[in-house]
Amino acid sequence: MGTLHFLRPAKNHPRLILVIHSSRRMDCLMLCLRCLERFTDLAKFKRIYILVEGYSPERLAIARHFERRHDNAAALDCMTGGPSGDAAMAENAIIERHAGDVIISLDEDAFVTPHWLEHLLDGYQTLRRNPRTPVITPLSPISASGRRILSRFLKYAYPAERGMFLGPPVEEDWVYHRWIWRKIMKSGLIETYLAQKPPALVLSKEADANCILYDRRLMELIHPLPPVPAQGGPAGVEAAVNKALRENDLRAAIMGRGVVHRYGFPACEDYLRAYAPLDDVWGYLDEVRVPRFIAPAKPPVRVKGRPVLTLLRSRA
Repeated sequence: MGTLHFLRPAKNHPRLILVIHSSRRMDCLMLCLRCLERFTDLAKFKRIYILVEGYSPERLAIARHFERRHDNAAALDCMTGGPSGDAAMAENAIIERHAGDVIISLDEDAFVTPHWLEHLLDGYQTLRRNPRTPVITPLSPISASGRRILSRFLKYAYPAERGMFLGPPVEEDWVYHRWIWRKIMKSGLIETYLAQKPPALVLSKEADANCILYDRRLMELIHPLPPVPAQGGPAGVEAAVNKALRENDLRAAIMGRGVVHRYGFPACEDYLRAYAPLDDVWGYLDEVRVPRFIAPAKPPVRVKGRPVLTLLRSRA
């Protein structure tokens, strides 16, 4: 998708843990897992946990089918009174078990795209020793931070349609939900945006936890996760993460060239399913092809006592 930017080789590749949250949307979970398998080398993860919340034999069956396909995956039944406890209890146990690893938390309606993980890891390698930036997220067009980052591009690319993306908060803006998905699927908005070579990294005071990477720096601030979200606030990891950022004056780094799509916020979902159905999103993502990655050329070989020589492989 768009221009492929070479990333720096990772040094001391971190041990990665993927935690996928499934709460109620079976079709979103299916597409989430499909995109992960298409666009990600899942062998890079030490463990993959799927937390299935609420009573849903269908979603649990999907998670267990994924578990059978991948040796490093585990489906956890997080229904109330289940063997793993609720989702907060299960995630607290994961944080305790993997305190020295790097965790990526992903919601069921988050659909990854090619090289999303490479961009997240590139940001992590850049900021891993910075105590003030403990959170790395990708660019998600349907999020407050994503719309803010895209706003300048949208104003120049679609000057006659400003009313479509300068509305109420994105969580309630059903017009923006429909409009941005149609532009993504029909007009190549993401490809055009990436072709402009946008900033690789943008700092933000808040994080959209639909997809988030963090390590011990953040774990120490959010653990243990509360069993019940604060009244009126977002649930689970997102509330805890933004509370930690706000109270400690920290920042989240948003990788401007690594895209993970969010289908939509709950308040807009019924409308969105009527005018940008998930079947259309599925078809669009099925047509996305992974760009061929061309490794940077190896440096010339320096021979002792002579100038730098480039050794060419014989064609014989």
